[in-house]
Amino acid sequence: MSEGKMFKTAIHYGSLSGIAVIVFYIALYYGGFNVFGQMSFLGVWIPIVFLVMATKYHRSHNLGGFMTYRQGLAVGFATTIFSITLFGLFFYLFGTVIATNLLDLYKSQAAESLEQGKGLLSERMMDKAFESIDTMTISSLAFSESFNKMIGGVIATLIIAAIYRRKQQSINEA
Repeated sequence: MSEGKMFKTAIHYGSLSGIAVIVFYIALYYGGFNVFGQMSFLGVWIPIVFLVMATKYHRSHNLGGFMTYRQGLAVGFATTIFSITLFGLFFYLFGTVIATNLLDLYKSQAAESLEQGKGLLSERMMDKAFESIDTMTISSLAFSESFNKMIGGVIATLIIAAIYRRKQQSINEA
């Protein structure tokens, strides 16, 4: 029974997280900031807040105030999956329908970053890196951005589940 409630909680908070990150990216884009630049790191806290809210809600409302680490991981991973799926779909649609220059922005930012680190890579590695930038598509970019958010969500989930776990004490321990 709590598994169904867990998925409802994850869908709810994952959707809110995905929408909040989308709004943040739209604000960056229309604010004239590079969504792939340093300003994008200001939005790192958004999914973390929703992961905390989902974990606390699941523990308090679905599990009666007690939660194992495994249950915390489950709700955190599910919330992350729903959030990045929504974000990835939006990012793809945004890049193909509204901001058709998004891929070009990424390519110029990536090329600029490679030029700055030119001394660290061999000529052959630089050529391969520029080739990979040239072959990037909006779908692979959306996948890459979603994957990066998934890694962050997994790391945050590992920590949040440990913080919010609460064991039920037996009568003998009390």
